[in-house]
Amino acid sequence: SVSAPDLSDMSEYEPSRLVRFCLRLGLNSVMHPYEVAKVLIQLGHEPLSAIPYQLPFVGWRPRLYLPGVQRYVAHIYQMDGIRGLYRGLGPRVIANVLDYALGDMLMDAIGLTPHASGESHLGLKEFLWNLMCDTIRLATSVAITHPFYVLMVRQVAQFVGREAVYEGIWTSFKSILEADGVAGLYAGAVPLFLGELAILAGTTVVCHLCQRLVPMNLHQYQYNGAIIQMVVSKLAYPLHVTAACMAATGAPLSACEPPRMPLYNHWIDCLADLQARGGHHRGGLLFWRT
Repeated sequence: SVSAPDLSDMSEYEPSRLVRFCLRLGLNSVMHPYEVAKVLIQLGHEPLSAIPYQLPFVGWRPRLYLPGVQRYVAHIYQMDGIRGLYRGLGPRVIANVLDYALGDMLMDAIGLTPHASGESHLGLKEFLWNLMCDTIRLATSVAITHPFYVLMVRQVAQFVGREAVYEGIWTSFKSILEADGVAGLYAGAVPLFLGELAILAGTTVVCHLCQRLVPMNLHQYQYNGAIIQMVVSKLAYPLHVTAACMAATGAPLSACEPPRMPLYNHWIDCLADLQARGGHHRGGLLFWRT
């Protein structure tokens, strides 16, 4: 039989935390144009017409398909150049740096240290402790980064109406505070946190059960975790669309006001409206969109 995965071996091949952060930050920066397109899709902006397409060798009637994210990115470049592709990158980079610098520092300050991941077959008590630590770490991450997420969404939304309301970072924060107060900086924080928490808890619990009940080697364990996270992320995705819409709603931008977007008073109303109109999975599939 195959023994349980020895997770202690993973640390021998992992780069340092700083190296992993720098690589992730660099990749996010390079791929930012796709994030810009995704946010615009989440907000419901569809400047390109759908095209009919029929699968070959199948007798189904043609369906309308929206252009994939690659054509969307090309459209943004055509309309706004390189500048349009990198709208909102500044707040996103600052949010990542602050989360890296302050997140673990706050965890150490309050004395929350999870059990080492190399300890395979954690007991229930240790598993729940780790889950609690991860949840608190997630909450601190949202608290630190969400104002920058709101600003990033609104800077991207300016593409629709060619506005220049949110340009500088600190002047933009001042504008949001004057218009909506501190609540404006955390618009959409609840659905975003709940969506991330659902992914964290769902992935952690299912992976823990698989680790204890199903014999797997190390590579099988890693692939299993990635697949489980993809499935859970798909289920929680409507909360991320809701967070993007709530971060933008009410902003003095044409993309964030009627008739393009209703004015939502509560994120539950936003989620219900998105589900009623079939928009709760906008941007969930970027390359094959119906």
